[in-house]
Amino acid sequence: MKITVNNLQLELHEGARVKDAVLKYYSQSGKKSRVRNPVVEDGYGNQVAGDGELTDGSVLFIRKGRGKDVSFPGLVSLLLIAGLAYSCSTGRKAPAGRESGRQAVIFAVNDMHAAIDNFPRLAFIVDSLRGIYPDMLLVGAGDNQTGNPVNDQFPEKGLPMIELMNATGFDLSAVGNHEFDSHQDGFSNLTHKARFSFICANLASDPALDILISPYKIITLPNGLRLAFLGLLQINQNGIPDSHPDNVKGFTFSSPFETAREFMWLKDQCDIFIPLTHIGFENDVKLAEAMPKGISLIIGGHSHTRIDKEQIHNGILITQAGSKLRYGTLIRLSLKSDGTLDRSMKLISVSGSGSEKTSVRAMVDKFNDNPVLNEVIATAEDDLSSHQELGYLMADAQRDAAKADISFVNPGGVRINHLVKGPITVMNVYQLDPFGNELVVTRLTGNEIRSLMFAAFPLDDNSPLWPSGIRTELTMDGKGNLKEVVLLTENGTPFDMNKTYTVAMNSYMTSVYRYDHADPGQSLFLTTAEATINYLKQSGSIRSYKGEKRVVVIR
Repeated sequence: MKITVNNLQLELHEGARVKDAVLKYYSQSGKKSRVRNPVVEDGYGNQVAGDGELTDGSVLFIRKGRGKDVSFPGLVSLLLIAGLAYSCSTGRKAPAGRESGRQAVIFAVNDMHAAIDNFPRLAFIVDSLRGIYPDMLLVGAGDNQTGNPVNDQFPEKGLPMIELMNATGFDLSAVGNHEFDSHQDGFSNLTHKARFSFICANLASDPALDILISPYKIITLPNGLRLAFLGLLQINQNGIPDSHPDNVKGFTFSSPFETAREFMWLKDQCDIFIPLTHIGFENDVKLAEAMPKGISLIIGGHSHTRIDKEQIHNGILITQAGSKLRYGTLIRLSLKSDGTLDRSMKLISVSGSGSEKTSVRAMVDKFNDNPVLNEVIATAEDDLSSHQELGYLMADAQRDAAKADISFVNPGGVRINHLVKGPITVMNVYQLDPFGNELVVTRLTGNEIRSLMFAAFPLDDNSPLWPSGIRTELTMDGKGNLKEVVLLTENGTPFDMNKTYTVAMNSYMTSVYRYDHADPGQSLFLTTAEATINYLKQSGSIRSYKGEKRVVVIR
């Protein structure tokens, strides 16, 4: 897909994140980042997180400086003294016979990605706000799951997030693409244990899956105000959400835009119509501009956009609160006697120090004391005593996961020096590979693989890539520069340089390395750490890599 960063158009693999686009920008432009995590904004001036998901045509800008967060104590004081000021209104009339001046308050989060450590603070904030607004709704815009091994590797994958959402009093959640990471049976189990509703209108599931998802939900507040929430999910160019194809078997998907038009009848069944989306901010803008009058508000997710100032498009207020429970958005709606709707939003900082709800803290502490991370998933028959040996293991795992001909691991992707003979745990893998990079498969000719080797060498401190499914011979000149690369089969026979091969590597490599290639690749929406964990579990026993010569350096 094509992404523009600082007016430079880049081509990235399908499923790329903001950080991938930034890395590729610096690589392709020849510029160096002056800060480790630069501030990145979308074309509308909203800050986006490095792990934010992109869609084809996204526009990004790397900026200097950082906006100020709104603290919760200060906001509560403001609310208690003066209330929230309204900043915009619609001209939509209320249905005849309804009383005026009724209010609805919503606290919205999105893309929590299993940030369980922020839940005690979130629960305290929610309880405090409900002391001011007893009927406040708590909603999530999808991607509750994936991002924390404590949650992701739990015996019932994803259950800690569901139990914490239950304890915090969520009312409903959109379905995000990472809800499918627990696979069909796991997702079904989570929907049954949730004490809140999952909504998504543009998916249908096989009844045999027994997954509790509704297209929409109408909530009637004690004051009689009726709010209709419509769930919408992102669909990529392959016709599925950004997830591994195996995870979405038994589901069918349709366009969120076409689906939204089909459900516009909801506006006549309620006072306030709210799409609760997981399609990304730029697509929320497209949705707002395409919709007829009747939508009051869009609460979004997927792009990890931090909206700290009002974004109004086609008269519709759009909100999103970053990711990983760093923020939440407090939204207040008031239906006036003349039928107009006043709306306001405030971004509230959730992460950081402050008061916590003790019962939720106890839950989080119990989950963090998680023996799953100490689970033995394989046994090493010998010490893995070098970056090279560990790199071979990771490359083998990634090749197996991708069902690829060849796999490569960059030396910087191996973050520990050794694993001793004996048991290997889940925690060992996350120490080995802590970055959360995704596994990408691309189709490369032999000549393009050779180009990849030349591109990688100077960026990896003059170290070779660790391969699987191929042997390489690297010849150096007298100054230590790479002079020649020869590719060989695993048996040492000459390599067909014109043949096309499937090649697996991590998303960092596809973003940073400047090499000749026609295919930008496709993410498998599986982290490289998960690929290694699965490989170790399947293998059970890991053979010795001692003396293995997949890479020969000639000086």
